[in-house]
Amino acid sequence: MRNRWLGLTAASLGLFLGMLDITVNVALPDITRSFETDVATIQWIIICYVGTMTALQLGLGSAADRYGLKRFYLLGIALYTLAVTLIGLAPSFALVLGLRVLQALGNALILVTAPALVTRLFRPEERGRALGLMTGIGTLGLITGALGGGFLTDSFGWPAIFLARLPICLVAGGLGYFTLSDGRSSEVHGAFDLKGSITIFMGLASLILFLTLGGRQGWLQPLVLALAAAAALLLTLFARIQASAERPILELSLLRHRALAAAVGAGFLMAMATFVNLFILPFYVADTLQVDAKVLGFLLTVTPVVTAVAAPAGGWLSDRFSPAVLSTAALAMTTVVMYWFSSLDAHSDTFDVALRMAVLGISFGVFQASNASIVMGSVPTDRLATGGALLSLSRSMGTVTSVAVMSAIFANLMVSHAQASIGEGVAFVRAFSDIYRVAAALAAGATVMSLFSWRRR
Repeated sequence: MRNRWLGLTAASLGLFLGMLDITVNVALPDITRSFETDVATIQWIIICYVGTMTALQLGLGSAADRYGLKRFYLLGIALYTLAVTLIGLAPSFALVLGLRVLQALGNALILVTAPALVTRLFRPEERGRALGLMTGIGTLGLITGALGGGFLTDSFGWPAIFLARLPICLVAGGLGYFTLSDGRSSEVHGAFDLKGSITIFMGLASLILFLTLGGRQGWLQPLVLALAAAAALLLTLFARIQASAERPILELSLLRHRALAAAVGAGFLMAMATFVNLFILPFYVADTLQVDAKVLGFLLTVTPVVTAVAAPAGGWLSDRFSPAVLSTAALAMTTVVMYWFSSLDAHSDTFDVALRMAVLGISFGVFQASNASIVMGSVPTDRLATGGALLSLSRSMGTVTSVAVMSAIFANLMVSHAQASIGEGVAFVRAFSDIYRVAAALAAGATVMSLFSWRRR
């Protein structure tokens, strides 16, 4: 019994480490000055990390199922530890970018194996509670990074945000080594699908670059169109490879599992709808409400704090009631909250924002726990890391798509309202309200999609 909870702690610490990367966003101005570069260039620190991590997950999930969950988790911790150590000592920006790719590889290994390890540790009737606790502990990393990143950067410089993670890396690796079981299933047969792994990586990388550059440079630029064509071609080729592979990266029959497909799709739309809070809401708080960075930082931590509490509770409830029903209820609540955000205007105050952020934290925590329970409970026991990859991939692609598409929609809304000669401030507030109505519509779509998970095969 004790080893199970220690194993849960070890796997959760891996997610905690991944969430700490929010400190990089806080330190971007300091990194820019340190390497004497510009804002457009420095953004590749984020793009390289998120793009690599997202594109690798399906291939790594299949490999972990094939060769062992524990060994891949510990490999992820080791690579992550090596990367953050070398980044903290790196003398050039080019080296930092290369090491961020290595860090992304380590974090991708952690993300696909941690939910699988926890699922294997606990009985099905305890799965929701365990995954909820894992989500709560991981979310604490986001809170810690948001609050501590600025202090470390101001006090010791940007390398400290990487080097300060080393003690946690050592604890996660040591605890994982002694408490986790390898979990390689005797049912696993067939050679690893290297061709499929390379194809899906290249396809997803092309798709992510298409979304990222399209949102920044315009969707009709030649390079952007070429990336779109490459993504379509590679993903089509991947589907054909999977149809004939001895042990495919992603068994296409899994996508016909109604509960699994609905949960993955709902997770994508949920992330796409709610991520606007991290790249549009800050401008409303800073420019319209005219509050300082400290207050903004506090407001942005409200949702993670409440999520850290709500996720374990949501996991506990999903063990006693249907996780599909809980997921749908959480998504319905999210729809209402995102529409509630659209009522904010120039006369609102920080309490109005904080209240909405807190309610969103409740729905987000319950959804994450119940959604994870559905996904991990819908995949075969020899595909648990693949389930973890699908869970993480749906959220990662949702955030990438949100930044690209929702920011483009918001920019067009701003132009449309500005043409009415109503003043820049009023135009911003109206565009802000409109984009949150779009977010509410996406959340409503996720709610409808989640209904298909109610009847499970």
